[in-house]
Amino acid sequence: MGPGFDWSQFVKHHWEKSPARLPFRAPALSAEHIFRNATAVCDPFRHGTRFRALPDARFFVGHARLAAPGPLLPGVDDASLGAYLDRAATQLRGAPFQLHIEQPFMFDFALWSAVREVLRGLMERVGVPVLPATTDLVLGRFDRGALGVSKRPHHALLLLVVQGRLRVRIWKKLWGAPANETLDFNRHLDEATTLEARAGDLVYVPSHCWQLEEAPDECMAVRVWLPVKGSRPTDVVKNVLVSQLEGQHARDEAVPYLAYPWRRPRKGARASVEGLEQTADALHALTRDVEVHQRLRLIWARRVSACALEPVPPPDTPAPLAAHQRVRLAPSADLIRMKDPSGLWIWAVNGHAFPGPGDAVARRLLQALSTEEACSVGTLCGQARTVTQRDGIRALLETLLRLRGLQLVSGAEG
Repeated sequence: MGPGFDWSQFVKHHWEKSPARLPFRAPALSAEHIFRNATAVCDPFRHGTRFRALPDARFFVGHARLAAPGPLLPGVDDASLGAYLDRAATQLRGAPFQLHIEQPFMFDFALWSAVREVLRGLMERVGVPVLPATTDLVLGRFDRGALGVSKRPHHALLLLVVQGRLRVRIWKKLWGAPANETLDFNRHLDEATTLEARAGDLVYVPSHCWQLEEAPDECMAVRVWLPVKGSRPTDVVKNVLVSQLEGQHARDEAVPYLAYPWRRPRKGARASVEGLEQTADALHALTRDVEVHQRLRLIWARRVSACALEPVPPPDTPAPLAAHQRVRLAPSADLIRMKDPSGLWIWAVNGHAFPGPGDAVARRLLQALSTEEACSVGTLCGQARTVTQRDGIRALLETLLRLRGLQLVSGAEG
């Protein structure tokens, strides 16, 4: 989080209470890095349209979305955000435009981790939601947000301006219904809370408020949507149960056809819908299955280690560790350990979960890795008494390195 930022005061005065604009410097969220990431994400969209793929890029001119914006998207020849915006504005003859990228950082661990670091301070005080938080990036020059006056149902918004300026107008109650027909903004501007944000500012919008964004000059901002109301934990349980049920019946793709009922059922005949009843019985049995509860614990361990920021970047692909290499825990990683009732220890880091040791060797290992002085892989493996235990420690270290929970330390650093 930004230096001097007090999440406790934010929660006390603003969380789900009132909008706010607060100074919030997040050095790891570099505008240059974010723009380079946006350029890489947009590259396949410059050559065609992708469907049902994340990250997803959407380009708007005024309030109309262009299905195939092609060269209007940022490319490798654009030296900076400002250069890109000038080029796009020229091609569009000054028309307002904006680019939205859904889940922009899911393949850039450094930026994903920087956003997770922003969320950590908040979640240490309010808790971690059982449903995921989502992220998008908006950049451009526009007089109105593409959706007009809008909000994401049941979500609060944290908005980090990383370059330029953004004006956010916020209403607690709309004057028109339905929301997508609320167009006469100008007549109601005096009723709005208007927040002027510059690079380095954080804007907070509670879940019950409506918002309208304006960036007439230029702007690039990261938006994080936090589920707070109306989204029940039943959604998580339902997804696990359906996944388990489909796994049990993966080979049976036929739709059941049941006998057509007689208009005059025989006396004493029992109504039956066998195919549906069997599915209901199977679902009922699953609710008592220990595997379902274990999967829920795995989901929770992953979510906590990611501060609910999902989807998470894929694992790294480092070379195998050598005995002389020195390592320590990555300072930005949250290493979560939970003991399952079955006796299995669930480990999770950076949104990935895996089975790990829970004995005294694991405790000594974590204590050694948590010190400022790095340890060699050979020394760490030497804590074990048997060859099997040493192999287990090496496998654990390589898993942590692959999931970026461990960092290699050079001679100059250690």
